[in-house]
Amino acid sequence: MSSNETRTKGKAKAASSTADASHTQNSTTFASGSESGTVRVSFAMEKFRGYLTFGLEKLGVARTWVFETVTKLGWISVVFALLWLPLGVWFGWPEFYLLGSVSSIIILIAIPFLFGGKNYLIGFKLPDDHLVAGESSAAPISVTNTNSRLELPGVLEVQIGDGLEEFPIPLLRGGETKVLPFELSPQPRGILKVGPITTVRTDPVGALRKETKLLDAMDVHVYPQTRVLPPTVIGYMRDLEGNPTLTVVEADMTFHSIREYVAGDNPKHIHWKATAKIGKPGKFLVRQYAESRRSRMVIILALNPNEYLAGSEEFEVAISAVGSLGARAIMDSRSVSVVVSEEIPKLAKTRMRAIKDLRVQTRKRLLEDLCVVNPSEQTMPLKDVCRLAAAKYQDMSLAIIVTGSGLTARQLQEARSTLPNNIGVAFVTADGRPDAKPKFFKANTIDVLNIQEIQDLPGLLGRYRG
Repeated sequence: MSSNETRTKGKAKAASSTADASHTQNSTTFASGSESGTVRVSFAMEKFRGYLTFGLEKLGVARTWVFETVTKLGWISVVFALLWLPLGVWFGWPEFYLLGSVSSIIILIAIPFLFGGKNYLIGFKLPDDHLVAGESSAAPISVTNTNSRLELPGVLEVQIGDGLEEFPIPLLRGGETKVLPFELSPQPRGILKVGPITTVRTDPVGALRKETKLLDAMDVHVYPQTRVLPPTVIGYMRDLEGNPTLTVVEADMTFHSIREYVAGDNPKHIHWKATAKIGKPGKFLVRQYAESRRSRMVIILALNPNEYLAGSEEFEVAISAVGSLGARAIMDSRSVSVVVSEEIPKLAKTRMRAIKDLRVQTRKRLLEDLCVVNPSEQTMPLKDVCRLAAAKYQDMSLAIIVTGSGLTARQLQEARSTLPNNIGVAFVTADGRPDAKPKFFKANTIDVLNIQEIQDLPGLLGRYRG
């Protein structure tokens, strides 16, 4: 082969290699361009999807705002402005044109009245953290403009239970505070929901209305009425494991003082060290002790409606009696328990027995628990409650049973028979019948304090000596 042919074949091979490389490069460039285009399209779709989601969210917010702000009169005005005004212009009907124009003016004038209302700071607090049933309570509301600009007049709405109270808010300068006088009307015992407190912005016609919640709802306990009862020593029992009292005795566990020996004293109680210090022949000193007494007081409240002939009013007097007795025991530092029946399901009423203890650590906790105690058909008879209380509190020294006028003397005696014989027992019966009179009497061997109102209890208890 000649050198020319070799050169020609070499050039052809080089050209072929160059063409293949060029083709491969073009293919790679095309693939890269296709991939880049796909990425750009995906990015654009993702961005469009984000804008669409954002737009739909804002549209939902706007829709909610419109339906919450536009009143019935406002919707009528909007329809008249959008429908009758064009019809009046198109057909030349002056009545439609006039009515549509007036509706448009109403909407335009109403819009500025919605501005503001978010810069209020509300101060609302009861003098106490609770209410008392049947008594009104002052609860002034302070409104402060936290903005540096003027706040237009508005209305403050306060939800009180199922009712609604409205208070006009005057024009407030920046940082100004106004106190709105407010008095809560007498409420029944229970838990009262106060709030939410909202400001309302509306125009003079009432086409638009904007509400702004400023304070969330709160639960306020409405305590039963109570009375301060006289202190009493009813139900204290001598017990070496009890608490020391101020009564001085000759023998007990807690040392109190020493005194001179007198004839008849037990020689075992002579204080020999103190006697030796005196150094007088024939003169002895003896120990004295503080008497220890057990004072477990159990208050039992009947909950069955059949035990209250006069209905709810009679039951409220019984609740007040329990609150007053429990508060007196807590004040006297006595060990006290307040017991009621648990609610028993109908299917298990003949087989199940259960009682419930109310909180008695403080007067406040006791009264808070009494706020939610109500009569129920699904509770045990009084004698069953007494039987379980006696089994649970074997150290009780006094039982006070509070019930209504629906129990006979025989039923009271049956309830008494379930309790230990060596403890003090007294019945407090709330009697709301018209012919009833407050009195203390004995039914066989049972002590009964019959009250019509809670005001009768202090006097009767002061005369009762157990």
